[in-house]
Amino acid sequence: MFKILVVEDDRDLNKTVCTYLNQNGYEAVGCLNANEAYDAMYGSLMDLIISDIMMPGTDGFAFAENVRSINAEIPILFMTARDDFSSKQRGYRLGIDDYLVKPVNLEELLLKIGALLRRAGSMLPGRSRSAASP
Repeated sequence: MFKILVVEDDRDLNKTVCTYLNQNGYEAVGCLNANEAYDAMYGSLMDLIISDIMMPGTDGFAFAENVRSINAEIPILFMTARDDFSSKQRGYRLGIDDYLVKPVNLEELLLKIGALLRRAGSMLPGRSRSAASP
């Protein structure tokens, strides 16, 4: 089962996304900020990260940059209210793999996750491919 880290400071949205992912064959771990995410990642293999940009403390840009400095392979999807081109440009230049603007259609999120995991498949040796395909 693929393990997905959801870094979103809106508690209700975090819970909604995690519940939806868990109901669709993924193991979602929710964190409300980057520090919680670092703790969750310590000693645990994540297959994909979904991150907001605008969070208290470390924002999503700095979080993605830190993750990329440690792991160049893990897919990162920004899920954010920021729909301006400069934010998208900055995210992609930092190494994110996809960008989804809120409000989020959960079915579209599943499609994007499936595509990202398929593309990353060659970098995930021995991982189960049992997650449901939308």
